[in-house]
Amino acid sequence: MDQCIKRETAGLKLDARMASRYTLLQLRLRSPDTASDEEWRQTFQMIAENPGCCDEVWFSTGIGVPPLEWHAENARRIAFGAEQLHSLGIQAGIQIQATIGHADSISDSERTDGKQWRGWTGRDGTECRFCNCPRQPAFLDYIRKMAEYYAACKPSSVWIDDDLRIWGHEPAAPSSKASDGWIGCWCDKCIADFNAETGGHWTRETLDKAMLPNSELFRQWKSFSGRSVVAVAKTIAEVFLRISPETMLALQHGSKVNEAFTMILEALHEVSGKPVGSRPGGGAYYDINPNDQVMKSLMSSRFRKDMENPEWISVWTPEVESYPRNYGSRSAQSIIVEAFAALMTGMNAVSMLVTHTGHETRECYSRTILRPLANASPVLKSYAVACKGALPAGFSSGIPVDKLYAFSHTGIPVLFGVGSSYGDLTEADLQLNRCLKTSSEVQNLRDELDKRVGGMAAVVESPFVGLLVPHVTADGQLKTVALLNVRIDAQGPVSLRLRGISPDVRHAIWHELRRPSLKLPLCYEDGCCHLVIPEISAWNGGYLDFQ
Repeated sequence: MDQCIKRETAGLKLDARMASRYTLLQLRLRSPDTASDEEWRQTFQMIAENPGCCDEVWFSTGIGVPPLEWHAENARRIAFGAEQLHSLGIQAGIQIQATIGHADSISDSERTDGKQWRGWTGRDGTECRFCNCPRQPAFLDYIRKMAEYYAACKPSSVWIDDDLRIWGHEPAAPSSKASDGWIGCWCDKCIADFNAETGGHWTRETLDKAMLPNSELFRQWKSFSGRSVVAVAKTIAEVFLRISPETMLALQHGSKVNEAFTMILEALHEVSGKPVGSRPGGGAYYDINPNDQVMKSLMSSRFRKDMENPEWISVWTPEVESYPRNYGSRSAQSIIVEAFAALMTGMNAVSMLVTHTGHETRECYSRTILRPLANASPVLKSYAVACKGALPAGFSSGIPVDKLYAFSHTGIPVLFGVGSSYGDLTEADLQLNRCLKTSSEVQNLRDELDKRVGGMAAVVESPFVGLLVPHVTADGQLKTVALLNVRIDAQGPVSLRLRGISPDVRHAIWHELRRPSLKLPLCYEDGCCHLVIPEISAWNGGYLDFQ
């Protein structure tokens, strides 16, 4: 079997390059959670009464532009909260939740009376009230001093939020206009700096007019704008390197490779000389279509592949989020399944923003979100451990994630991100629609592909609708087999044909999320191992390991 697998990435080096304070389950908070000592007391109680619900908490620096005195007091409460979390074995990170600012309406939901400089300006001259020009000296000085307060907390990690981007700052630069070239800040300072760099004599109006037919000029402007936001990231990184050099630097960003995001990640690595963290994400915040949430994790895994899996990124943690985090927004099961799908397909941590002080009571969040998460965490964590030293194995395809996701419901293993490839799927393979084909026709394709590659690590041998992802070592040893049931009813029995297991191994353990583990016998026949999982509950998953 190992002869038919080709290595696509250097992903097996992952464990050796992990950050020393790597965490699996990361719980993101908002600034209201630490708005007062009493607010934090309640938040801490919510976390403490659900041991295992998280390994790291990301405290927030707020989403507005408050005076520096506000940050000093917020950092004081965070430092106190971090000590309490450490007593529970939970690490404390920081998320710089606002640099440029997401939008005036979002920034204005918290204090903004600290802003004393020009705002982000669009190509038509519209200026944001609360989103910031990244080149204003007073703004950079504010960012530097703010970072000093939070670096003094000695956090395990610092995550710069995805508002550090060159588009999408409403009302000056709506995201809907980014594809039309509405990127970068067009204020007088930025235009002057661009002229000094390029030797031009542009005004905002003349630059706007000249850029339309001139792709090279637009490329220069895009690069210049990217370096504008990189300077903000470097300002933060240099402060943390000076005050808290053990803190891992990291960026929250979208799920598609973007030049500006790449520049920022590279800058964080270059400043620190250490591996950094990546958190791709965006969208799928509701239970209206849970398939979207799974595809969001698969897109994160694809992001890792599209980034070519650089060794200087050690933590790949997709966003698992709800908005506005009301009781009706999202269920704990959908959070757990999205997290599991990410780990199945090549990510190595999960970032969760799933509670919101003031929307629901902490008792409600504790009971309906964190407690189920705590119940599922032993399987999530043991799965991550069981997969160490191995990579997902499956068929490669460059088609969009949504189309590949539909095909993967056949239970045929495919690679959404990094992994060990059996080779490429053909157009004919991908024509199979499991909704329209009989289970026998689906089985025929499974068996055909298994024969084509000389034996896959895991093959479903019974009717099944869902994902199957084996993790295999470089020498062909099967470490785990994960399955995700994407139906709204239980499935089973599920029969599997397995390869790469030592004949000395007589049993497998089936670990299902939020369910008791099962010890299952293995039967050896015709050079393969056969196993039957009695049942996989509705919209749930689990994994096999071998003893």
